[in-house]
Amino acid sequence: MNYDSAARSVCSLLYQAAPLWVDEKQAEGKRCGRPSTHTPNEDKRDTVCPAQYDNDSMARVTEPFTITRAGAPAETLPRCSGVYRFFDAAGALLYIGKSVDIRSRVTQHINEGRKPGRHQRLMSQVRQVDCQMTAGEVGALLIENDAIKREVPLFNRRQRRLRRLWTITLTSSPEGFLQPSAIDFLPIATRNIDTFGLYANKSRVISSLQNLARDHALCLRMMGLDRGHGPCFQHQLGRCDGACAGAESSAAHNARLLDQLSRQRIAAWPFDGPLLLAEHTIKPIEKQPEQQFHLVDQWAWYGCFDTLTAAQEALLTEQTPAFDRDAYRLIYSAMYRGRVNLQDVSTGQPVVNVLLSKNPHTS
Repeated sequence: MNYDSAARSVCSLLYQAAPLWVDEKQAEGKRCGRPSTHTPNEDKRDTVCPAQYDNDSMARVTEPFTITRAGAPAETLPRCSGVYRFFDAAGALLYIGKSVDIRSRVTQHINEGRKPGRHQRLMSQVRQVDCQMTAGEVGALLIENDAIKREVPLFNRRQRRLRRLWTITLTSSPEGFLQPSAIDFLPIATRNIDTFGLYANKSRVISSLQNLARDHALCLRMMGLDRGHGPCFQHQLGRCDGACAGAESSAAHNARLLDQLSRQRIAAWPFDGPLLLAEHTIKPIEKQPEQQFHLVDQWAWYGCFDTLTAAQEALLTEQTPAFDRDAYRLIYSAMYRGRVNLQDVSTGQPVVNVLLSKNPHTS
């Protein structure tokens, strides 16, 4: 047999085998209660997922899984915002995620699991998907952030809560120059002044300030980080714009310093006490909360509650939560962008969102 005839024979065998593989996949789909891929129908039961195959090895990469909502059996994955959890056959938590459309996101996981790698290892172990619906994306983000740190799923990136943190505070020198210094950042405290950045230790604060001065020609001497009088050594090397030599005013130097530090700013809490962030959905699906309340005080997140009464009780009975940098960023962003309505905890009455006035796109 010559080379051309051998090649034709191989191609013929592959052509004959292909329909059999497709039929097997369709039969597998029918056994799992899902319609054929040629006639999709999203209204059918979705309690289990059909096995998926890698195109090259045809190895099984996703086993059938059951769907639950807050632990109770469910027929379909919800098409709304919320948090989902992947569990293995023994009930071990594998992964926590969030989405504005849980069903769409889980489908993406299944498709990504077809490719060899870490995601395929994850999806091959999934036997249960539990869904927690929320009234909006803000709630999904906050719940996911807290759940990953508390429940420590196997496949999520580790997010640690450091027990002790340092931050930067600013004071003014007799000459009017702002001078940064490192102080303890208390996890539970009244946030009545702006601070900048969070660091694992004091040496990282000093190193960060030194790098900031070097990269932006700020004067370490005027910042209180270099002893001496007169022009500093960095000015002689052309690495300082000359605040120490009278070539730059304190106002100009302060403005440049604040411009760089503002990217790491932790704002003072701008309200008199605890606050409710109310999130509302216009067209909730079945069993989705129409409205939820996020209880926040001093940028610390107490949790998500379905009723005003539940939030009020939590404020009286629950331990004050510690500050969390990721939660702070999510809360500040939601308030700054006007994605939530602010309410007084005691009365439920509206509260003026002072952060909206700082957003040029909403003023």
